[in-house]
Amino acid sequence: MKVGLVVHAGRDASIAAAGRAAKVLDELGAEVVVVDGAGPDEDPPVDPRGIATPSAAEGFADGLDLAISFGGDGTFLRAAHLCRDAGVPVLGVNLGRLGFLAEVEHDDLAAALRDVTADGFSVESRPTLEVRAHDPDGAVVATGWALNEVALEKTARQRLLLMDLYVAETLFAKVPADAMIVATSTGSTAYALSAGGPIVSPRVPATLVVPVAPHTLFDRTVVAAPDEEVRVELVVDQAPAVVSCDGREPVLLEPGGWVTILGDGRPVHLARVRTLDFYALVRRKFGLR
Repeated sequence: MKVGLVVHAGRDASIAAAGRAAKVLDELGAEVVVVDGAGPDEDPPVDPRGIATPSAAEGFADGLDLAISFGGDGTFLRAAHLCRDAGVPVLGVNLGRLGFLAEVEHDDLAAALRDVTADGFSVESRPTLEVRAHDPDGAVVATGWALNEVALEKTARQRLLLMDLYVAETLFAKVPADAMIVATSTGSTAYALSAGGPIVSPRVPATLVVPVAPHTLFDRTVVAAPDEEVRVELVVDQAPAVVSCDGREPVLLEPGGWVTILGDGRPVHLARVRTLDFYALVRRKFGLR
């Protein structure tokens, strides 16, 4: 079994947990590799206890049976972006604050690794959003995908972002707001939730359109089908906006440009040691009674 580790290099607890995991996996006979750094702005390679072999991000997923992320949901999303196209399942170890994507808490790590290597794991598929950004002339300037959300955000702090929202090719609303979030059901408990969006079971196929601090009487989330294209146009004569997928590498969008977002994209595979109880997870993470 070949296992890849994706580690938050700026967090000592994540590095320590990855080191313990590498030791356990080595003792269980697994081959272990670790991706260099923790992102484009963090360059020190992480080599937990000298057991895992460092690997560049490009080609990291080649030949892996499983990837394990150590950190919060941001680290899990990085692992997902490294592994989706290779079809490698990702198991999350939560060392962040909420950690909705990560299944394993760090106290249960050793037992979970033994279960994975002895009995295997199940795979849960989560669809993604496919994204295209266009300039005012209609040329595609960037493409990407998101497991959680696509965010269109203003660059002029003192101004609103003026947007035309189309759903299934119909102009739905003109929205002045600080930002617009388009999220999957998986991403409903992330950025979309903080903007007032609903909690949606990951079993529900849906695309959520959530305005952030809208200056309009209509301030509700729109829930569209995954095959209904969402198009957000940036009205002319204002400052540019930035578009990001899962908070990664923002792209500048000029006034008059637009983004198109379509659900049901190539899925990310989540490794599961046990069956997910989504509602118990929400209850525990938010301390509900």
